[in-house]
Amino acid sequence: MLNYLLAAYLLFVAPTLNMWRSLHPKSKKQPRTSILRYWSMSWPVIVMLGILWIGAWQAGYSAREVGFDIPLSSAGTWGLAFAVLLLGGLTAAGNVIERRYTPKRRAENERKLLDADFPWPQNGAEALVFALSMSLMTAGWEILYRGFILLLLTPSTGLPFAIAISAFAYGIAHGYKSPKQLIASMVSAFVFTIAYALTHSLWWLMVIHAGLPLSAVPAALRAYRGSATKALHTLT
Repeated sequence: MLNYLLAAYLLFVAPTLNMWRSLHPKSKKQPRTSILRYWSMSWPVIVMLGILWIGAWQAGYSAREVGFDIPLSSAGTWGLAFAVLLLGGLTAAGNVIERRYTPKRRAENERKLLDADFPWPQNGAEALVFALSMSLMTAGWEILYRGFILLLLTPSTGLPFAIAISAFAYGIAHGYKSPKQLIASMVSAFVFTIAYALTHSLWWLMVIHAGLPLSAVPAALRAYRGSATKALHTLT
């Protein structure tokens, strides 16, 4: 029973709430510290993972059934290798492209980071908390929407429908900022869900999911340091 309640929340309640909030934003409150924002982003996932742990124990699910293939399967090993190569390649390509930027273009990119509503870390302490929070959140969403939902739905709906339902709900749960963002969320949700269905391993998907936002942290820290330096020079 607990598993079905959790699935109902993930598939219906969470997507509906997030879409509603994105379409009807509240007036801006006093900004909280970044660390508090990281906690507010993390605690719902912690609660849902706790509920899943109880529900999995009641249903007799094994860790492997939820996506934790220990030891790594052949598909999981190849997936993990692909994740490392992908993130390494993207990082290297990003560094090469950034070196070719003109000072004006680099300043524009830094300004976009500083103006973003997303709470990028501004110092080392915040970067550490951000890394922990982001790793927990991304791993949690992979477990909940990929490992758990496919395990629960596939016996009743068949794998193709389970993939479609899970991916659609997860894409909608990202909310709406623009048509481009919504399409990107839907496409990435289907790609990740199909990838899990093919490999039955969450490890490599968690690495990619966490690695993509974490790879932007150095750029954010440089932007904030540059902004602080410019402000100091202005004062002096």
